[in-house]
Amino acid sequence: MNKIIVATVVAVSALAGAAQAATTVSNFDFLQAARCRGLAASEGLGKVDTANIDAFLKQETGNRELPIRVSANNKITSAQKEGDKADGAKKEKLLAERTGVCSAWLSGAATGAAVNTSN
Repeated sequence: MNKIIVATVVAVSALAGAAQAATTVSNFDFLQAARCRGLAASEGLGKVDTANIDAFLKQETGNRELPIRVSANNKITSAQKEGDKADGAKKEKLLAERTGVCSAWLSGAATGAAVNTSN
């Protein structure tokens, strides 16, 4: 009987730890990833592979309320247009954003905890 109780406690503790390990991505980070998706798809900046960020956005979209999903779509479109029209210093700034802030999202390594959006 004691072995069953101990085994149950261990199993419950493991599940609780796994639940805490799952990082919740904030709406801010989700919207940042959406902007990065738009920059990645920009022909003006040179398209890069979007498979990882597309999978992330698809997974996270279901957890968002409608206004956040709409805002994410707007950010993708806006960033892509911004990248397509950019030249000179503006283009360099957007490329720096894509290789800096966006690199974790584009590589698929990003979670809410892994991305520092305080810059």
